Amino acid sequence: MSRPASAQRPIIWLNSRWDLPHMTEPSIWSFQDNFDFRLDVDAKSPFHYPLEQHRGAYSRQRMLTAFHLDPAGQLRPGTKAKTAEAVLFGGHVGCGKSTELRDYAGLFRHAYTVHQLELTKQLDINNLRFSDLLIALAQALVDTFEDAQLSLRPDPVFIKPVVDWFETRILKQERFKDIEGEVKTEIKAQGGIPFLASLLATMTAKVRGGASYREELRREVRDGFLQLSLHFNALIAHANGLLSHQGHGPLLFIIDGTDKLSKEDADAFFHADVNQLSQIQTNLIVCAPISVLLEVSVTAQRFTRVQLPMVKVFNEDETTRGGEEDALIALVCKRMPLVYFDDEETVRYLVQCSGGHVRDLLRLVRAAFSRITQDLITREVAEQAVRDVASEYQRLVRQSDWAELVRIDLSRGEEKDRTDDRLRMLYDLVLLEYNNYWWRSHPLVRLLPPYAKARQSAAADGAG
Repeated sequence: MSRPASAQRPIIWLNSRWDLPHMTEPSIWSFQDNFDFRLDVDAKSPFHYPLEQHRGAYSRQRMLTAFHLDPAGQLRPGTKAKTAEAVLFGGHVGCGKSTELRDYAGLFRHAYTVHQLELTKQLDINNLRFSDLLIALAQALVDTFEDAQLSLRPDPVFIKPVVDWFETRILKQERFKDIEGEVKTEIKAQGGIPFLASLLATMTAKVRGGASYREELRREVRDGFLQLSLHFNALIAHANGLLSHQGHGPLLFIIDGTDKLSKEDADAFFHADVNQLSQIQTNLIVCAPISVLLEVSVTAQRFTRVQLPMVKVFNEDETTRGGEEDALIALVCKRMPLVYFDDEETVRYLVQCSGGHVRDLLRLVRAAFSRITQDLITREVAEQAVRDVASEYQRLVRQSDWAELVRIDLSRGEEKDRTDDRLRMLYDLVLLEYNNYWWRSHPLVRLLPPYAKARQSAAADGAG
């Protein structure tokens, strides 16, 4: 992980915020929670740092072009906003997809009416089915009609079929009676959009809360999907017409969190239910696990695929990339000034050990807090934090993986066969993908004794 002297670029402008004599320097502990990777970061966040230019061959152009947009989010000359484009957006868990999606949302709002669905907050991501997403989409659509700023006035002829479907399939069944009971009487009396909004919110809460009849509710939605989708698509088209009449762009739903599904749930969601997903006639951006994007499957063929690679801190020849390292150091310093490290090179060391994986970089700094004895993160503390986080990876690596990881690393980008084991290692972050299908084992994995042993065996075999 050495860095050529010629590539040294001190980040002087990030040294301190408390150089004035009348200002008291805060304790390092006041910054600890800034490294919680669960914090939402968008373009307005003080922690936001743009990384688009530091992800190798990645460009936003592929995503924007799919929706006829230029780099500023404006429609290109001679084009119209799309009404039924579907994109799978994927990459490693923790590589920065949610932040990138929020940045995209800001661009899309120039030409589209955007709804962001963060399913980790709305649904049970550890037990998610397509029917749950469909209900969440319906709820977001109804929110469009309830938006006071839009002031849309939907024709009841498009609302009634959707309400009737839920009345027949859900509310009239004895086993689901408590759902109707939780909708307030005055809202029932209003009917239409207010009733549908309350009903869908209640159903979402029941699914998320693990109601005893959750699977039966899902089955009803799934079995009646064909009819529901016809009414749902008609309501979407009606909403787009009303939006257009008022000078707004068509609906676009950004669905985040589906990349965090377990492999079993991901298989069901992205393979078994892909036909239903493709029948929803609206604009969709769906977050997907990296393994789904790399598979040769019906799903991959039906959707435009956009992949967010790692921040490319290494070249194929194992040399480091100074500009990318500096960008991640700047990202760290957005959350805590550089004066709380003994040296800039200590931060650089953590950046290199993260492999360009944003979440792991935050984890490494946060782990360092459990090792400090003073208001300073030293190189020694950083090395202890690295060992702590590296140990968590050992349980993810099978015995047969060590030699495979070494083989991939020694090939320097030539090993590209997408086997089930390699897809699993990519899913578990044991193996990291940068751009153009170039893979490299996670630097933290390389620090583990079994990796060193496998590397020595490979060298001995080569010498023999």
